[in-house]
Amino acid sequence: LLFSATMSQQVLDIVRNYMNNPEKVKMQTYVDKAKLIQHYYDVESRDKFSMAVHVLKKETGGLSLVFCATRHMTDSLSRNLAKNGIKAQPLHGGMTQARRKQVMDMFHDGKLDVLVASDVAARGLDIKNVALVLNYDLPKSSQDYVHRIGRTARAGSEGKVISLLAPADHDNFRRVLEDRSLMVQKEKVPEFERVEFTRGESRGFGGGGNRG
Repeated sequence: LLFSATMSQQVLDIVRNYMNNPEKVKMQTYVDKAKLIQHYYDVESRDKFSMAVHVLKKETGGLSLVFCATRHMTDSLSRNLAKNGIKAQPLHGGMTQARRKQVMDMFHDGKLDVLVASDVAARGLDIKNVALVLNYDLPKSSQDYVHRIGRTARAGSEGKVISLLAPADHDNFRRVLEDRSLMVQKEKVPEFERVEFTRGESRGFGGGGNRG
């Protein structure tokens, strides 16, 4: 048996090379693309965090799942969101299993508004009732993007995906758009309040994060 969330060319190559006359079983699609709104905002790096706070405070219709590229940014972003009155917790591979379970229980019980996660931590988790997926950092491939957006617009519910594109994100965004089935619309950046982002001992406006 071979299980895959998406049928990429790499998966098809494995099937062709190592399997004999396999039967393909395709599960029902959970994501209703007709009810999935995909937007992106072009922002300056220094405005990225302020825009994230604006979006998360505006989109109050349900739970929000925010994706970051690194563990460090996951921790930093969740901490700074909490300082701005948003009930947020991080979820990444550097946490103990007990702590990850505690955070997920809080999220499912409605004690959190926002879960800030890395791709590794979010894979395979059963996360329901997500109204908004916010890409704080853009993924490196269209497959990772599809995995992310699959967390919302499930079982007939409406969902929204918003991506924040700073200059450093444009290369990844071009790779995401190699999947021509993705309909991501550019939105005009609204007026928003500038808020402070604090990382460790340094202070400043904006965001970012070292890879690793």
